Amino acid sequence: MTSAASRLVGRRDVVLQVVRAATAERPAPVLITGAAGVGRGAVLAEVRDTLEEMGLATAHVPVLRADRNLVARVTAALALAPPSVLLLDDLDRADQEALTTLSRLRVAVVATYRTPLQRRHAELAAVPRTVVPLRPLRRAETERVLTDLLQANPVPELVDTLHLGSRGRPALLRLAVDGHRAAGTLRIVDRTAYLVPAGQPPAPPPDHPVLRALRLVGDPDWAVLKALAVLHPLGPAAEGLVAEAVGLSPDALRAALDRLAPYLTRGGGAWRFRTPLLASCLRERLGPWERRELSTVAVTALWSGTATCADPTYLPERLVDAADLVDSARAGDELLAAGSAAMRQDYHHARRWLRAAARRVAEPSRRATALLLQAATCASHQDFAAAKESAEQVLRECVDLVPATAAQETLVIYLVGLAATGDRAALRDIAEHGWQAPPGGPAGATTARAIALCLTGRWDEAYRLLSDTRSIWASADDATTTYGELFLMGAALLTGRMAECERIATDPGLLPLFRDPRHRPGLLSAVAWTLAATGEIDRIDRLYAEHGTPPHERSTVDIALGARAGRWDEALAAARLALATRAPAGHVPAHTAVRQEMAKILAARAQLTRARAVIDQGRAEQDCLPHVMSMAEAELDRVLGAPDRARRLLEQGLEVAARLGLVLATDELWLRLLLLTPARAPEIASRLGHLARRLDLGRVHRNHLLARVVAHKDSGDEVVRLVRYRNQPWELAETLELVAVHGRGDTRLLQEAYGLYGQLDALLPRARLRHLMRERAIPVPGRAATVTENERLLATLVSEGLTNRELAAVLRTTEKSVEGRLTRLFHRTGYRSRVELATAILTGEYPRQE
Repeated sequence: MTSAASRLVGRRDVVLQVVRAATAERPAPVLITGAAGVGRGAVLAEVRDTLEEMGLATAHVPVLRADRNLVARVTAALALAPPSVLLLDDLDRADQEALTTLSRLRVAVVATYRTPLQRRHAELAAVPRTVVPLRPLRRAETERVLTDLLQANPVPELVDTLHLGSRGRPALLRLAVDGHRAAGTLRIVDRTAYLVPAGQPPAPPPDHPVLRALRLVGDPDWAVLKALAVLHPLGPAAEGLVAEAVGLSPDALRAALDRLAPYLTRGGGAWRFRTPLLASCLRERLGPWERRELSTVAVTALWSGTATCADPTYLPERLVDAADLVDSARAGDELLAAGSAAMRQDYHHARRWLRAAARRVAEPSRRATALLLQAATCASHQDFAAAKESAEQVLRECVDLVPATAAQETLVIYLVGLAATGDRAALRDIAEHGWQAPPGGPAGATTARAIALCLTGRWDEAYRLLSDTRSIWASADDATTTYGELFLMGAALLTGRMAECERIATDPGLLPLFRDPRHRPGLLSAVAWTLAATGEIDRIDRLYAEHGTPPHERSTVDIALGARAGRWDEALAAARLALATRAPAGHVPAHTAVRQEMAKILAARAQLTRARAVIDQGRAEQDCLPHVMSMAEAELDRVLGAPDRARRLLEQGLEVAARLGLVLATDELWLRLLLLTPARAPEIASRLGHLARRLDLGRVHRNHLLARVVAHKDSGDEVVRLVRYRNQPWELAETLELVAVHGRGDTRLLQEAYGLYGQLDALLPRARLRHLMRERAIPVPGRAATVTENERLLATLVSEGLTNRELAAVLRTTEKSVEGRLTRLFHRTGYRSRVELATAILTGEYPRQE
């Protein structure tokens, strides 16, 4: 639902100007002018409400199309209840006689008029009046409108795309938002909105109000508008082609084009739409036959040389839409060439063109090539549903026509596609019985079954299968060997067999496909995720530096691991983008790491509901390691004052890990469980000691040493030295806090931890430390800053929808104290409700920490 706020962004001054003009001592008629979709009606409605709040009566009369009774309806409205101000909407529809009569009325008139000025209204320019033009929205105003419509923060690329396409017209922004929602290209992750994939046009529902209003132009104008939506990129040739397509004479067409002046403009001998977005929406909402016929007109003109188009995407797009109405063989060849060229840079078009090419080309091997390229393109852009469909066609219909390496890659794409689209039943069937006719013979069958085992969470079984059959698959084709090694590395990592994991992590050149520049970035990303999962983030930079991959080629999800290095804002932005584009889909450890890091950061910043949503979505999609999600969820319950539930979640997570043979990350669960059950400290410290010796990872050693601080009151000096060397701000701050609380109790450690949490903007740990420092009579630095931060923490928690009881639990106070703090917060900020406060935080109106 569109709020009044979004309709009036950038219009408050205009409303006041109109009200002042209409209530002057001798008011001249006021005309609110502006282009189609710029928001004239919304301003008129606000003017009416403002006048009535002032105690002035109004009469609102909408002007209908071809309205022959306008004067009579106005006269009746004035006689019924004489108003102070007469409001006329869409005065541009009135005829000249009605305008002349209305100009003589002895009542204040406020009317809207859609520009440009019509020829039949030329005399209107001579009538004394006050003209209040409505300008298009500025970019910042567009951003505010989109934030309100989406109830999420649009990323800059989304704002730029819709602002440029709509030319700042609010009605078209709403059309675009509804169209992208209908097309499935508008994705919201953690209250942040993205367009994915970039370049795909919106497809609004046919009954959208903007399209319904356009249809009222009637025939033949409506037919002309639809034809131009397809043909206008052909420049000067388009006018003749439109006349031919809709069956109009040149004179009749020119008359229609003149009537369509609110939507069209002419320059350089060619007609074009005033707003590109309107052309895109119209084209997407054409009926199938209309699109085919108009696209056929375009293709015929381009192939014959009677028209040209500078846009390289135009002809392939028309070939897709024309379907079998043009030469299929020629269309197939051109689409295959265009799709192959667009694979890396233009995913939206490459996907469409290659799919269409596979339907058009007649020669079987070329059809197999088109399907193979489409599967690879979709997979590389994380569209696994489309990738799975094309890969399955290759495997079932033409696998014998593609090289062995390509066939094995296609099988992997298919398996990952099953996982990414949630088809667990098919994966379980392959894990149990194998693929019915796998490419690559026994080697391909073995790796396919092992990959299916991994993707269904049976990592230990997968490791044993790959280890026992190494002699079979390690000497097969490059793809089979590479994917066997990769999944063996992942299974070894998760099951705690670090020597096997380190073999590839240390030297990715052992992967045969690593020699291929096309595969190297993806393989490096997979190895980088392995290193990130171990917590050894310094090794990632060394990996990329050694193999010469520049930072801009790194996977978005790799950048998200900046969370460990303390770059939390950067990490959150990258992680949201990764989930919006489904970058880690099919890579279970990667997807788990993204969601875990997001949940940790959001929870530390008091955005608890958002953190919960990230965890719940991961569980719903079954794309995360369950024991790791249990740890993230337990932390939320602990913060919300439910330690028993948190303890049960940790115990359940450890049980699941043991049942599946998973070892990685269990050290984190054991440490959290120790902090909730101090009576088990000696036992848990012993378990962590065993894990530290087995895995020999810095993070696990840190957790073991912390457990010894709690269980045996060690000084903590050794663990502090270790985390300072690892130099991960969150880990360092948390360690210093725990050592200060459970170990030697050094005041300086608490103060250092407090400062580190501040650098991360970790509001909740900061509040927890302030409470602890006051208990220990340790001065808290920055009294004024502390007051501001406490208020911001409360506001954030309120905006997350917490009840007063939950607020009291999080803030370690009473509900009565919370009520008092809320009263002071609302009084100081001027917000009247929790909803208003939440909206202000979403839009950035509520002050942020400097």
